[in-house]
Amino acid sequence: MTSPFKKLFTLILLSLVLSSTAIFSQEESTEQDFSEFFEDATDIEEPVITEESNPTTNYDVTLGNLRFPIEVSGKMNSELGLAYVRKDKEGDAAGYFDFKNYIYFTTRPDKYLALKGTLKSSLPADSDDELDGQSNYLYIYEMYFDYLMIDRIYITAGKKKTVWGNIRLFSDTKEYEGDEDALCTNILYDSRDHISGIVKIPIYNHTFTGLAMYRGGTGNDSPGTKDMSFAGSAEFIFFNTSINFFGRRFPLKDSDIAIQKPELHKNSIIGLELKRTFFGFDIYGQELGKLSEDEDASIKKVFTSKFDDMTAFDKIISTGGIYRMWTESTPYFGFNFEFQNIYNPAPEDSEKFFVNRFASYIGIAKLGPNKDISIGIQWNHNITEKTGFIKPGINFSRVLPHCDWRFGAKYEYGYDELVKGYSTKLTVGTYITISMDY
Repeated sequence: MTSPFKKLFTLILLSLVLSSTAIFSQEESTEQDFSEFFEDATDIEEPVITEESNPTTNYDVTLGNLRFPIEVSGKMNSELGLAYVRKDKEGDAAGYFDFKNYIYFTTRPDKYLALKGTLKSSLPADSDDELDGQSNYLYIYEMYFDYLMIDRIYITAGKKKTVWGNIRLFSDTKEYEGDEDALCTNILYDSRDHISGIVKIPIYNHTFTGLAMYRGGTGNDSPGTKDMSFAGSAEFIFFNTSINFFGRRFPLKDSDIAIQKPELHKNSIIGLELKRTFFGFDIYGQELGKLSEDEDASIKKVFTSKFDDMTAFDKIISTGGIYRMWTESTPYFGFNFEFQNIYNPAPEDSEKFFVNRFASYIGIAKLGPNKDISIGIQWNHNITEKTGFIKPGINFSRVLPHCDWRFGAKYEYGYDELVKGYSTKLTVGTYITISMDY
């Protein structure tokens, strides 16, 4: 390992070792409003496009002498179109239909307690429906409560999707489905699959958070700590720079739930993340280490070997990005670029020491005389393996009431394990989107 490389990993390891004992949060800690403080960041599948907030309808529910206000809103989205798919030298046309409906509700009797939920319908069933084992016609997608204790401690518990971190593109569960090296940039990427409890404590402009999750499935109503997943994070704000330490332990290998579902046991994760905004540009970086489970591996060996022996880590994943939007005047313009390096200290015969890849998205909105045209292009490329895809698209808003018209294409390229060789796939399609916020 070269000398500059050793210096780089010296900084990495010092940060990771510090993070292994830290517990903290990655949401803004200066927010004191009850409802806003509890809201975690959400996945951003198209970082350049923004949506207006949904309208809400207020109801009052009376139980005895108690009256609870309930806010109800929803979003319906249906897509219908045609596509042509050509893989290598064979092509075929196909129809496309998708329907999704979300109903959101919130009830808050006072500033201390709130109950929130989401009902979801999906036709045909998507991966979330199949994972839940639910009827895709209507089921509880999220259900949790927020509680404010002594005006200082924030508690959330229930079934909830939680996002920690600033990585946008590599944490996209659609584009990187099954790629844990990408998805673990949000170490709680599977949080909605669990029952979780979160305790968040802000101290000045710093925030400390602890989280426990349980998947279920053992038939045990009182699971032990071995069956549970624990995560902790700590966010410190210095000179407008966010410094986040985080870590997660998955169910242990010898736990009841891991014996029944071995895929739930994974390497523990520790990491560090920084974020700073310069002149409207969000610049962020994350260093994440998956700890090795080898009995001979130890953090101590990393230092005693002067960073030549990195086998204490199964993988070290470094991700950096930049994000910017200009919305002061039309047309709107924005971009997001992320680069990721995956280092494997002890690769198998078929693996590499390093994998480098990037993900990017560029978009322009509010084009045309009626400001109703948007154009975007996404390019994800694995530099090491020479694989990836390019996905351009154009959207015409409100061609009819509640109806958008979209054209798009996706060109995929790279080595295909099925054909044992280089392969290409081109998908070209057009579809209408009928949507309604209510």
